[in-house]
Amino acid sequence: MSDDNPYLDDTIIKVFMELGKVKESPRLLVLVAHGFIELLVNTVIDAKCKNSKKITSNRRDYPHSAKLLILNETGVLPDDLYRIFDWFRKLRNRAAHEPIFSVTKSDLSILKNKKYHDPENLYEFCTVLIGGFWNEHLDILGPVFAPRIMSGEGDKPKSGSRKESA
Repeated sequence: MSDDNPYLDDTIIKVFMELGKVKESPRLLVLVAHGFIELLVNTVIDAKCKNSKKITSNRRDYPHSAKLLILNETGVLPDDLYRIFDWFRKLRNRAAHEPIFSVTKSDLSILKNKKYHDPENLYEFCTVLIGGFWNEHLDILGPVFAPRIMSGEGDKPKSGSRKESA
């Protein structure tokens, strides 16, 4: 835990730090970003589906593609975001299985915002994709992945510790 920034204990902060570490490698960036998206999707499934444990614990019958479809069919994931998440899932599969992997303008042409058609902006796109889903489901995701931020604990000094002034 950091005395300088107590929010570093929150998973969401650590994820964005991890994304920053791999932003120069498209393969790693896609894999790390997608891994966190899967965690977020599973958490939303847990909160929204009455048979969530069956869905999230059985990867064979309920792969990530099925979970996305469930969230789309129940109206939790809008059609446009479903399309992007499904495309990103396929990109992740390529990153995981192709011996030589790169992200091209053609790969990114599915995205509405032309800014993200440039592979140089893949890191920003990943942060926006995660951040948008995060913000849309903050009531579910915040307490799980950022409890200190959500509770405001990070603003309070820990007992027995002192904050130094700048």
